[in-house]
Amino acid sequence: MYVVACGKFIGRYLDSVMTEQQQIPFRVTELLCSRLCHDLISPVAAVSNGLELMVDENGQLDPEVSDLVGFSIGQAAGWLMLFRVAYGLGGDNADAMTLGDIGRLVDGVIEGEKIQFDPPTDDFLPGRDAVKLLLNMAMLGLEALPNRGRLSIAAGEGLKRNLVVVAEAKGAALRPESVEALSPGCDPETLTARSVQGFLTAWLAREMGRDLHVESADGSIRISVALAG
Repeated sequence: MYVVACGKFIGRYLDSVMTEQQQIPFRVTELLCSRLCHDLISPVAAVSNGLELMVDENGQLDPEVSDLVGFSIGQAAGWLMLFRVAYGLGGDNADAMTLGDIGRLVDGVIEGEKIQFDPPTDDFLPGRDAVKLLLNMAMLGLEALPNRGRLSIAAGEGLKRNLVVVAEAKGAALRPESVEALSPGCDPETLTARSVQGFLTAWLAREMGRDLHVESADGSIRISVALAG
């Protein structure tokens, strides 16, 4: 009940601060906030549980619990930093963000033992709109991965005017509802918290006058946007 109320409150706030040109259906902002709460609740709950178990019967600090709490705090902070730029007004400074900065934001939410991350390799400045788009593409790529896999982001030499995210793993695939959400004709009323990421990512690309391309192969999902041409 709290998550639903929180999602609606933040949704109304986001809807109120968007410019007229950036307006998207209110249902989308509600679902994005539901997604935000869903992604944050696990690490926050782990911190809460870990604090209860932090000290054992002998009054000693359990190193495994300490590591769990530290990891969970870091993951929650990482998601907040990423969401601030990808979803919110925290993207005001995104014009100065390089691909390396984007890579660090994405790396902050990835569990290194489960997903191998190949970050961008240059300092290309894509601009505020492209930064937000690329972060949302990366989250869509993460959605396509099962529990383990590989995620890469590129926009460098040979792809200088393109944004590319590749998710690779056995069984890598976008959910059918996410694929439907990518369509320009998608009805926002049919969206769920699971499919809203696809809708927003495609919408951001269209706002830039670009098309989002998703190519599926055996064990691979390639998401790309051409910034020129």
